[in-house]
Amino acid sequence: MLYFILRLLSSLPLAVLQIFGASVGLLVYVGSSRYRSRLNNNHQNAANYSGFQSAPWRVAAESGMIFADTIWIWRHPKSAIRKATVDNLDQIIELSKSGKGLIILASHLGGFEMVPRIFAEHMKATVMYRPARKFWVNALMLKSRRHSEMDFVEANLGGVRQIKRALIKGGVVGILADQVPSVGDGVWAKFFNQYAYTTSFPVKLARKTNVATLFVSAERLGLGKGWAIKSRLMTEEYPICPEEACTVMNRYFEKMIISKPHQYMWSYNRYKRPAGAELAPLG
Repeated sequence: MLYFILRLLSSLPLAVLQIFGASVGLLVYVGSSRYRSRLNNNHQNAANYSGFQSAPWRVAAESGMIFADTIWIWRHPKSAIRKATVDNLDQIIELSKSGKGLIILASHLGGFEMVPRIFAEHMKATVMYRPARKFWVNALMLKSRRHSEMDFVEANLGGVRQIKRALIKGGVVGILADQVPSVGDGVWAKFFNQYAYTTSFPVKLARKTNVATLFVSAERLGLGKGWAIKSRLMTEEYPICPEEACTVMNRYFEKMIISKPHQYMWSYNRYKRPAGAELAPLG
């Protein structure tokens, strides 16, 4: 039944679906005190630290739009590509064809589902993902993301090996790197001046393979107008200290998020402590 509803919704024009998503986002914000509290705290703390204007109601609406963007992109991949512009595309293609490998890192900003889709039009990529908890959602996700130039691998030991092999062969890999990792797979690092348990895998990967790292975002444009794919090439080496290295990685994400702060998924429990992890440092 839910699958049918999602299919029905995704058949709507993008602008209409985004308005619907925004409405759902606002309803969830009003109806769930837990959701509202987390969104408010994460967004307000980042606003205080970075200096952008706090607008929790707008964030709630645009969080609903993330859901709308996702299912529309899944249903209309070719139309979605026509609605996307890519900055520095020539540079990205050159990096992908250098034979040295390329790591592409993205966060939960705007139409982030466009990131692997748009790059698959120009290069073959291996993308790491975290399976959804519900089987049918995971099946839908994999079916909707299917592309001849994309290989999706789970965020487990097998997936890690496949990512490493792809880079060693000079390939392109993609990681959604602002998700909270399992205990032992990350370190406590500052994210908008708060300690967040951060995956150290991209840092270790870059050091081991000595390849370029590209941070990418998909900023949502006006209603129904699509997305602007923006990128920032990492220009320095990661510090030796894992905590400092992951803080540097988070700062790149911060700079991209600040350009469109209301489009980030502030409701995500980014600052949670994974089961078994040590306590976050004070301060």
